[in-house]
Amino acid sequence: MSKSRLKLFLENFLFYGGLSMLTKALPFITLPIITRMLPDASSYGIADMFNLVNSFGIAIAVLGMYDAIFREFFEDKDNVEYQKKVTSTGLGIVLISSIVMFFLTILFNKKITLLLFKDLEYSSLVLLSAFAIGVGGISSIIAAPTRMRNKRKIYLYTGVGFPLIGFIATYSLIKVGYTYKAIVYSNLIMSLTSLTVFYILNRKDFNLKLFDKSVAKELFKIGLPLLPTFLIYWIFNSMDRVMINRMLGPTDLGIYSVGSKVASISQLVYTAFAGGWQYFAFSTMKDDDQVELNSKIFEYLGIISFSLFIISQPFIKPVFNLFFEGEYRRGSEVFSYLFLSPLILMLFQIIANQVIVIKKSYLSTIALSLGVVLNIGLNYILIKNYGIKGAALSTLLSYILSVIIMGAICYKYNLLKLKLRFLFLATVLLIIIINTFYFNRSQVLMNSFILIFILVLYIKDFKLKEVKK
Repeated sequence: MSKSRLKLFLENFLFYGGLSMLTKALPFITLPIITRMLPDASSYGIADMFNLVNSFGIAIAVLGMYDAIFREFFEDKDNVEYQKKVTSTGLGIVLISSIVMFFLTILFNKKITLLLFKDLEYSSLVLLSAFAIGVGGISSIIAAPTRMRNKRKIYLYTGVGFPLIGFIATYSLIKVGYTYKAIVYSNLIMSLTSLTVFYILNRKDFNLKLFDKSVAKELFKIGLPLLPTFLIYWIFNSMDRVMINRMLGPTDLGIYSVGSKVASISQLVYTAFAGGWQYFAFSTMKDDDQVELNSKIFEYLGIISFSLFIISQPFIKPVFNLFFEGEYRRGSEVFSYLFLSPLILMLFQIIANQVIVIKKSYLSTIALSLGVVLNIGLNYILIKNYGIKGAALSTLLSYILSVIIMGAICYKYNLLKLKLRFLFLATVLLIIIINTFYFNRSQVLMNSFILIFILVLYIKDFKLKEVKK
């Protein structure tokens, strides 16, 4: 890896990592405050279901266009006119699909309410989600040029500002008597703020008159095969919550959601990766050593993920006992598995990006589809027998299966090269996960030995040296 490319990746990784620390710090600080103000865990669970409806609708409304725009934007780095056609055409497509999703959500309001909430009392939440879906779909494309041009300062300001606005809104609304609707309304306020701010910043990048049919064809070619992928992501992230709500009730869902929120601290790494990855991956996709470069990144981030998972184990229960009260402390049951899940997803996206580069994005959909089948089956079995802890494990194991399948596909197409030491450590990690689940404890001595073993195997690699192109 040349110094310039290494610097590009590390700068983005460290910047977005630092930014994610700031943006995640406020929600982590405020979560115990919010849970203490709410009357019970079910209120948090109901608000979480509202977010699930939104994320599903937005995934459909965007039609995979965000990634497609990102890919085509770098097809010709120096052609500003073509880049503006790409962003404008993508916005035109998503504008239409967002409006369609808005009306479909309203039309099927009652059916969606009964399916997810089992009570028409919450139909107003589904109506609100129709509005949130429309705003969220359009906002994601409007914000894209900021990320594509790697304008990191803007993401710093918005990344800190939006969560602060959300907390102030939630706190104020709970104070005047709202419960779960306080969280719902604050999310709507943040979405509208995001759309407004990024429209002001990026409006020059869009002109619907520049809509181009040939560009649209290319965007659909890349984006539509990714649509099932985003729906599958939704199932991974949401089906456990839907099934917990139906099988165990909103109180268990609220506990699970709080545990998941705390576990999302691992997204400090994931956000750092995601923030810099797409720009780095597509701007270097035509380099001669691209496969070797991505394989190294996959391996190194995998080892970092394994190490963070092991290091976190002794601190789980003390943290929940310190910051939460009563039934919320049960969130520690799901922490380990939901902490590792975003990191495994990060590894999946590294190798799945390889098939996007060669314009065979449907292959990542195949890998995820097999994983999601396992997810649904395991959720049904493990929630019934192990409650919320079973739901968390099913999510993690499904991600792991998807990575294994995607790795095999990339290996077949000569898009991935892994060393035996990494495969050995990955197997050891899987054994640790199963051991932690069934025996409900982590073995500090064994975990310490594994960390030392990782250090011995990789210490030479992390002495950064220049690798010539």
